[in-house]
Amino acid sequence: MAQRGVTLLELLLVLGVMGVLLALGLPLLSPQRLALDQAARSLAAQVTRARLEAIRRNAPAGLHLFTEGAGGYAVFVDRDGDWGYDPGEEVQLVRFGQGEWARVRLDLGQSTLGNLPLLFDPRGVPARPITATLVLKAGEAVRKVVISQQGRARVE
Repeated sequence: MAQRGVTLLELLLVLGVMGVLLALGLPLLSPQRLALDQAARSLAAQVTRARLEAIRRNAPAGLHLFTEGAGGYAVFVDRDGDWGYDPGEEVQLVRFGQGEWARVRLDLGQSTLGNLPLLFDPRGVPARPITATLVLKAGEAVRKVVISQQGRARVE
């Protein structure tokens, strides 16, 4: 009975296919792209959090964008009843361009800000119709967070 092994041609073919797959998939695993994906998902989740904070605290709550520097946002609860953001009302404050999101930037040139800040009444309903697209960039990678008129956010 003859033993049959792997020929050199078969080995080179398998290595070539693996090399092509690795070259195509490697950019998707870059730390820059992973940080951008995480930042976009977090921003979308914070829109939901602002709505839930309004319901839980029975007070207006929302999401305020910062445009200076790399940008950022604050989830806030309107404690003074002026239906707007004031420093000190933050539940969570996030600044892009520092920490684990050092390479992430809010791209105001591509964003359509609409009627921001996004504000929810105590029932969790948007205080005014909102349609916004927030664009986050890290190098050449781009992620969009789209906020619908109902206040729901999705990442594209």
